[in-house]
Amino acid sequence: MNPPLAPEIIAHLADSYPHNHDYRIREGRLKPSWQLWKRARKIRKHYSPGSSSLLDLSSCKGFFLLDAVLRLGMNRTRGIDVHLPDVEASRAASTFLGLDDRVQIQQAHLHEIAAEVELGRERPFDTTLLINTYPYLFFGSRREEHHYASHAEIFSHLASLTAKGGHLVFSNRVEVDLCPGHIQERAMELGLVASYGEEQIRAAISVHFEIEQKGKLGKIPLWVLHRR
Repeated sequence: MNPPLAPEIIAHLADSYPHNHDYRIREGRLKPSWQLWKRARKIRKHYSPGSSSLLDLSSCKGFFLLDAVLRLGMNRTRGIDVHLPDVEASRAASTFLGLDDRVQIQQAHLHEIAAEVELGRERPFDTTLLINTYPYLFFGSRREEHHYASHAEIFSHLASLTAKGGHLVFSNRVEVDLCPGHIQERAMELGLVASYGEEQIRAAISVHFEIEQKGKLGKIPLWVLHRR
């Protein structure tokens, strides 16, 4: 019998920032909040057909990883996040549901996971999710100062992680003036305002992926990137 979830874990999963990732677990099933249900319904449609593996590059409370196994029967999911409380809560949820053989969640960086693939220690994933995360990869954040030198570096890592013919589901702010205020401030501090924009991002994407626009996720553009 799997260990029960601690009250603080239950509370964190059900009601903590960001609230569009809130969910509960009842009778072995995930019960997403209304916000999360709407997001998940739209994101799921763009998974690579027949996906058996999923990588979430900002896995937050782990919903998309657990959902991919429970709902879609995927046999390999992996998530990374820089916020340790989210990592610990989502790991606890995976253990409670008995999914640890198919779900791996850790505090890590993009380049560390990409290096595993490049060294043959990990296989690329059929579907990769990069949702509301790209500005933080490029500029860093309050939680994590680490950032990447260029769009080309980021998309080289993303390409190595996404299987040929697979999908990268990408929904992110692609102009500095649409990013949160603290990201705009960091962009100015780093002198990178002029380096960040839709044109530059599309150019880096096009080296490895074909872009298919799919409207918006909330107010943010939603693109499906098809790995060549």
